[in-house]
Amino acid sequence: MKFKFDPNQQYQLEAIQSIIQLFDGQPYDVEKLVTTLRSRIALDNDPQARLGIDVTSEVGAVGNQLLLDHSAILGNLQNVQDRNGLELSEVLADDALDFDIEMETGTGKTYVYLRSIFELAKSYNFTKFIILVPSVAIKEGVTTSIKLMHQHFRELYPSHPFDYTVYSGKSAEEVQGFATSTNVQIMVITIDSVRGDANSRIIHQYRDKLNGLRPIDYLKATHPIVIMDEPQNMESQLSQSSIAELDPLATFRYSATHRRQRNVVYRLDPVDAHDMGLVKQIVVAEVAQRGSDAMPYIKLVDIKRDPWEAKLELAVRGADGSLSRRAVKAKQNQELSNLTGNAAYEGWWITELSIEPQYVEINKYGQLQLGGEIGGNSESIYREMIRETIKEHFRKQSVLAGRGIKVLSLFFIDKVEHFLGEGVNNIDANGQFVQWFDELFHEERAKSPQWQELFPQSPADLRRGYFSVLKGKRGASDTFQDTSGSTKADDDAYDLIMRDKARLLDQAEPVCFIFSHSALREGWDNPNVFQICTLREMGAEIERRQTIGRGLRLPVDQDGERVADRGVAQLTIVANESYQNFAKSLQTEYEKSGVEIGRVRPQEFSKIALYEEHIEPNGPEYFGFERSSQLYKALESEGLIKEGKVTAKYQPSQLWFELKEYLPNFFKPYEVEIADAIGRSSMERYVKPQSKRQPRHPNKELFSNPDFEEFWHKIARRTTYHVAVDRDDLIKKTVKAIREAPEVQPLRIQVTRAGVKILRGGAKVIETGQRSADLRGSYDLPDIITELQEETSLTRKTIIDILLDCGRLSEFIGNPKDFIQMVKGRLQTMLAEIVTEGIQYEQIGGYVYELRELQKDGLEEKDRFLDQMYKLQNPEKSDFDYVVYESTPEREFAEILDGREDIKFFMKLPGKFKIDTPVGPYNPDWAIIKYEGGQDRVYMIRETKSTLDEVKRRPTENAKIKAATKHFEAIGVPNYAVSVPNDWRL
Repeated sequence: MKFKFDPNQQYQLEAIQSIIQLFDGQPYDVEKLVTTLRSRIALDNDPQARLGIDVTSEVGAVGNQLLLDHSAILGNLQNVQDRNGLELSEVLADDALDFDIEMETGTGKTYVYLRSIFELAKSYNFTKFIILVPSVAIKEGVTTSIKLMHQHFRELYPSHPFDYTVYSGKSAEEVQGFATSTNVQIMVITIDSVRGDANSRIIHQYRDKLNGLRPIDYLKATHPIVIMDEPQNMESQLSQSSIAELDPLATFRYSATHRRQRNVVYRLDPVDAHDMGLVKQIVVAEVAQRGSDAMPYIKLVDIKRDPWEAKLELAVRGADGSLSRRAVKAKQNQELSNLTGNAAYEGWWITELSIEPQYVEINKYGQLQLGGEIGGNSESIYREMIRETIKEHFRKQSVLAGRGIKVLSLFFIDKVEHFLGEGVNNIDANGQFVQWFDELFHEERAKSPQWQELFPQSPADLRRGYFSVLKGKRGASDTFQDTSGSTKADDDAYDLIMRDKARLLDQAEPVCFIFSHSALREGWDNPNVFQICTLREMGAEIERRQTIGRGLRLPVDQDGERVADRGVAQLTIVANESYQNFAKSLQTEYEKSGVEIGRVRPQEFSKIALYEEHIEPNGPEYFGFERSSQLYKALESEGLIKEGKVTAKYQPSQLWFELKEYLPNFFKPYEVEIADAIGRSSMERYVKPQSKRQPRHPNKELFSNPDFEEFWHKIARRTTYHVAVDRDDLIKKTVKAIREAPEVQPLRIQVTRAGVKILRGGAKVIETGQRSADLRGSYDLPDIITELQEETSLTRKTIIDILLDCGRLSEFIGNPKDFIQMVKGRLQTMLAEIVTEGIQYEQIGGYVYELRELQKDGLEEKDRFLDQMYKLQNPEKSDFDYVVYESTPEREFAEILDGREDIKFFMKLPGKFKIDTPVGPYNPDWAIIKYEGGQDRVYMIRETKSTLDEVKRRPTENAKIKAATKHFEAIGVPNYAVSVPNDWRL
C-alpha cells in the first residue's frame, strides 16, 4: 500500500501561491543581476558587505539572493492578505521577513511547504531551504514525508532535481555539499542542533575539514529560506537568536496553533477545514454516569502539614460558568462547594488528613488514598467506553470493508500498567484495560455473523500498545514508563508507530486497535483513525484539540487515495462527558488558541465570491477583508450581531424575516451567501452527537427497474469536445485588455550605505546614504513567446501578433517577469470567455459513471447527519430514503420534487458523475423523470442556484453551465436548465 498525493487540491494551491506572490517582482536570473550590480556599487565603504562576499567566495556557496526591499514585499503581503480575507498588516512585524501560515491539523501543511520549495525554485531560482523542527519526533515525521513524496515531486518538477539531508553533528561536513550544490537543497535540522554555542553545539565549532570555518558559516553563506514546522515550540529568546544566526532570506512558520502572530499570509482554521470537508466530521459518543447518586469528582493529588492541607483535583466552575478540573488546596472541614463554586460538592468536606499512610477521609465517602479518585470515572464507565469503541469499530469496518478502507481505533490511557499489568509486551499484557478489551471483544463479536467473519483473529492479534521504553541492560528485557510526551523515550515510541504508518493501513496487517499513553502531541496521527477513546481525564487547556487532531486526517483506501465522502470521513470520540460539555470545552480550547469558533468574525465574509458585474479588471474575485469588515459593522449596527454573537433579532427561519432589508445596497444581491456564512458560526456544525447520525437506505428495487436502466444509460453517456476559436477576435479582445491594464513599473533596486559606530552600549548601524539603481538592460530577457505558449497552447504567431499590437513591449524590457504575468492573465481570461462560446460536444462510447458502479456505491451504507438531509415522504421516487443537500435552495428543491405528482423519479447526482468542460470537471445537481400528460416521459437535468442572473454568478459557474447545456444536447437530453427559488423550471 502506497500513499498517493493529489496535486490539484485548490486550498493547498492557494496556500502555495500566497507564498510565491510575496516575492512578485523578484527576477529569476538574480545571479547575473547581482554580478552586474557588484561592478556598479562600490563596496569599499561597506566592510560588512565586503566581508559577506569574502565568506561566500571562500565557501564557494551558491545561495539565495533577494533584490526586493521590505516595502515591496509589504505591498505584496497586503495584496495576498486581502485576497485571503486577512486583516492587512500596516508594517512588517519586527521589520522582518517572518511569515505565518496557519493550517488546521490534518490538512497537509507538510505537503504545502515542501511543494512551496519547488515553486519558489521554479519562479525565482531560490535553491537553499532549511526545515527547522522542534524535536526528534517531528524530524522523523518530516523525513518520512519527504521519502513518501519524493517520486511525486520528481514527476511534478522534472527540471528541478533535489537532494535532502538530515543534519547531525556527527558529520557536520555535510553542510559543504548543501552550500555548494546548484540543485535544490533541503536540510532538516532540529532546533537543539543550532541552539547553543561552541561549547555545546558542533555547528558553532571551527572545523579543519571545513577550511577552518564553522558549519554554520556554510549555511549562512547560502541565505537559506527557513521553514519552521510547529514554531510555537521554538519561541524562546535563545531559539529566536539561533534562527537569526542562520541569516535566512525569509522565514515561514507553519502551524495549526501559533502562539504569536507575525505577518499572516494564509489561514485555514478549524472552521474552514470542516466547512470545506478537508477533515473528518467530529462525532461524540458520550458514556457518562447518570442519576442523583452520582458522586462529584475528587482526586487526591498531595498532602502537606504545617499547616495541614490537601491538594485535591476538583471540578471548578469558572467565571463564564464552564466547569474544568483544577487542583485546589483544601483544609479540614472546609466546604468543597465554597472552594469550587460547584453546587455538586454541597455537603462534602475533609474530616481527616494523614501523612503516614497518605490519605484523606471524606465525610460522604471514607478514606481516599494518594492518587486515588472517586466519582465521574468509575470502572464501569471505562468498561462501557471500551465496549462502545469496539462496537463502533466493528460497525464502521463492516461499512467500509467493500471500499478497501481499513479502520483503526486509538485508546489514550492514563497509565501504562493499566495495559501491561504484570506483563512486559503485547502478548503477555494482562492489565485491567486489556482484560476488559479482550472480554468485551468476544462479547460484541458474538452478536453478529458479519463481525465474526471480519474479525476471526484473537483480540491479542488485533491490539497493540505503543509506549515509551526504557532500554534494559544487556540481556535484560525492556521496561515501559509513563511520561509527559516530550522525552527521548517518547521519540522511540513515536518512531515505531510512524515507521509502521503505511503498514498499519494495509488490510493484510491485523493490528487495528492501538493503545497509547503520552501520544498527545504534534506528529502522532494516522489518516484511518476513526475512533478515539479517552480512558483518562481530559482537563488540560488544549487536550481535546490535541486528541481530535490525532484522527482528523481524511482516510485513505488500499490504493492510497484520499476519501473525502462525508458519509465516510467521520471521527467518533468516545468520551466520558456529555456531548454538550465536550463541544463547549473544545470551543474554549479553540478560543484560547486564537480560533474564533462559535461566533461571527469580521473576516467571516471575505471568501464570498463576487458576481461577474462586481469583478474589476485585475481586481480580486472575492469580497476580501475590507468589504467583509464593512459588512460586519453594518450587521452590528443593525443589531443582528453583538460581539460576534448572533442576536435574537436575527431570525432566518421565520417567514417574515428578510436579511436584505438590513444590508447596504452593494451587499443585497449576496443575501443567501451572507446568511450561509452567518450560519457557519454555530459550534454544532462541527461537533455532533452520535444520536444525530442516520444511515441512508438505498432503494434496491430501483436498480433492477429496466426504466431506470434506460434513463441512466441515456443521461450518463460520455462526450468529447473541441473548441473553435476566432483568432482575429481573440487577438482583438486580448490586445484591448492588455492596453487597459495598469502600467508595469520597471525593476529598480534600492542601495543603502551604512556605517558601523562602536558605542558603550554596543555596535550600532547608521544609514549614511541611499540611492536607486535602474536595472534596465542589466540582465538577459526570458523567452516570452515560449513561456506564453506553454501557459496557453496558442501558436507562436498568435502570441507575436498580440505582443506587437499591444504597443507595450518597452515595459517587458523594464520588468520582464511582471509583464509576462500581466499578459498571461489577460490571455487566460479572454480564452476562458471565448472557449465556452465556441465549444462543440460530440457523443462517444462509454459512460461518465457506470451503472454497476452506481449500484455498488448505492448498496454501501453511508452515515449522514440529520441536519444535512431531507427525509422523503415518497422514498420510492428516489435512490435513497434521504436526500443529502448542501444549500437551502437544494433542500427546497428536494421538497418540491418529493411533493409533485408529475415527478415520477428524481435523484441528487453523486459526486462521481462528472462531465468535462474547458474550465474543469462539472457535477450537475439533479436528474429527473417527469410525466407530461400522464404518459410522455421527459428526462430533465437541473442545476440549483440562488439566482438566474448570470452577472450575479461567478464566470466559471456560467462557463460550466454553458458547456453542460451543449454536452446534454449532444447526448439527446436537451432539457437542461438552472433552477432557482420561485422559478424551479419544472
